[in-house]
Amino acid sequence: MKARLAYQAGSSLIHRLHPLIKMAWLILLTGLVFLFQGPGFSLVVAVALLVSFPLIGKKLTELRGFRILLLTAGLICVLQIVFMNSGEVMLQSGAWGLTREGLARGLYLGARFLDVILLSYLFVLTTSPSELAYALMQAGLPYRFGFTFVTALRLIPLFEEEAMIIYRAQQVRGVSYRKKNPFEFWRNIQAFLLPLLISAMSKVEALSISMEGRCYGRYKTRTFYKVRETTRIDWLAGVALALVGAAAVMIKI
Repeated sequence: MKARLAYQAGSSLIHRLHPLIKMAWLILLTGLVFLFQGPGFSLVVAVALLVSFPLIGKKLTELRGFRILLLTAGLICVLQIVFMNSGEVMLQSGAWGLTREGLARGLYLGARFLDVILLSYLFVLTTSPSELAYALMQAGLPYRFGFTFVTALRLIPLFEEEAMIIYRAQQVRGVSYRKKNPFEFWRNIQAFLLPLLISAMSKVEALSISMEGRCYGRYKTRTFYKVRETTRIDWLAGVALALVGAAAVMIKI
């Protein structure tokens, strides 16, 4: 069974990094793969990311959508190689020729696509949404926005489970979503969305009553039950982040 794309608890080095440090690395590496428009850097990042997943205790084949990700990256690469004809010809076959620029462009775009998605995968799998929101609030984010962020992330799996319950219940009652008639299909979709909407509204109402009972929003600041302290590993990762960012700027200048 494919693993859900959600936070997976663990004790690896990446798991133990401060959420804001991981977010900064995510932003920096994503920016760098767009900044250095060549296959070398993007391929190095892709290999490093592929190696990182076993280190956090996850097999890439267990991730939902990984095969589609590889196929998409390969398709992007092949399309660039096939349709980009400018540059030095490396291999000629009839009217079509493999060019050095087309190969480099295809490898770069395919690896860049892979990098961006895998960076997001790695961040999501190793970062607790609650810890990230609390770290952002401790860094200065208004706690109303932080609470909204945490609540949205926690309600998504609940709504997903509720949707599956409704879907299976309707299948037991003979409802089919494989209707060729678009009007019948739309009628079934309405019958599916209505109970889901009612369930969502009831959960939101219960949440709002609970928040009012706890005087939510009365004070401008809030306290935290758990405070994430900065460790030596976080400082080292932060220094490495600064050095990599400075080196990238110097190289481009």
